Amino acid sequence: MGVIDFKDSEVDVALKKMAEENLCLRSGEKLLIVTDTEKASIGYRMFNVLKDYVFKVVHLTYIPTGRHGIEPPENVWIATFGKEAVKKLKSKGLFEKILKKTIGDNEEEEIVKILEDIPIPEVVVAVNRDSISHTLFRKLCNRFGARFASMPLFEEFMFYTSMQANWKEVERRSVAAANVLSSGKRVHIVSEDGTDLFIDIAGRKGIADTGRICSAGSFGNLPAGEAFIAPVEGNTEGVFVTNWAPDRKLEEPVKFFIENGKVVSVSGDKRLVEYLNAIFEKGEENRNIAELGIGTNEKAARFDNILEGEKILGTCHIAVGDNSAFGGNVRANVHIDFIVEKPTLVVELDSGEEKTIINSGNFVL
Repeated sequence: MGVIDFKDSEVDVALKKMAEENLCLRSGEKLLIVTDTEKASIGYRMFNVLKDYVFKVVHLTYIPTGRHGIEPPENVWIATFGKEAVKKLKSKGLFEKILKKTIGDNEEEEIVKILEDIPIPEVVVAVNRDSISHTLFRKLCNRFGARFASMPLFEEFMFYTSMQANWKEVERRSVAAANVLSSGKRVHIVSEDGTDLFIDIAGRKGIADTGRICSAGSFGNLPAGEAFIAPVEGNTEGVFVTNWAPDRKLEEPVKFFIENGKVVSVSGDKRLVEYLNAIFEKGEENRNIAELGIGTNEKAARFDNILEGEKILGTCHIAVGDNSAFGGNVRANVHIDFIVEKPTLVVELDSGEEKTIINSGNFVL
């Protein structure tokens, strides 16, 4: 049964669990649900269930941005920060730079000063085809205390798979893996498909995506279930191999060849290779190795949807492009994740010891 079938009581049960266990909604709060037009029906279903948990809920739709990592359009900023604030950003020439992702650190602080006294929704849920997780918009929402649930590519089947996870176990696994990453200086990943990759993570902080988006300023995916980190720019070396595009099984595995922290070439599935080369030609920053993630959700099963696929227990994923919203230094108009199946992932700790997180596809923490 589909998510738009209002007789499907299982979806309502999942949404109530989402309200109570994942979002921890409270009666005096304002909730903003932003959906692009492709996911509007899911947002509408959420609106009808979640409205009973909060003081006020707004459901706003917009045209899909066309690619993961692009800033949401003006109407989303207005719904969150208000018309006058956006007008002021425009008058100072900052809003155009936000949308183009050309904001510098000093300009970001200027934006913060303009927005810092504006009341915003306590909770933002983004259900869309194209992720806005890795954007200044999301980063600012968190900075000003909003709890932010990002649900790009969400499909109705997830109410029956990954959204049914044991969230206590997801939290335990995710925190354990994130703690190992935080105490590590280098990661080595190998797989039978040909992955052999060294990733420098020294000084970077691992982040646990637990599914519990309950404290002010917290952020996570729903469905959740990963530990992730932004690699040190310029220091990743080797090759990784994937059998999956973000939305389909590849006709041929794709190999990413990495030097000095950037993708220097790709080979394999013609359709994906052509797409990636077009992306890389638009900017060197798009070649950046942006993220290492580790799946921790035992109910996640579908590889052909990256939102769920990257959460599959015993997998890891590598992203290219933007990492500025979670501890990295690269701003880009793209953030694309790729799953590595059945890896062995070993972290060299600051102490010099080695800690295995995944052994041939088995999560061992």
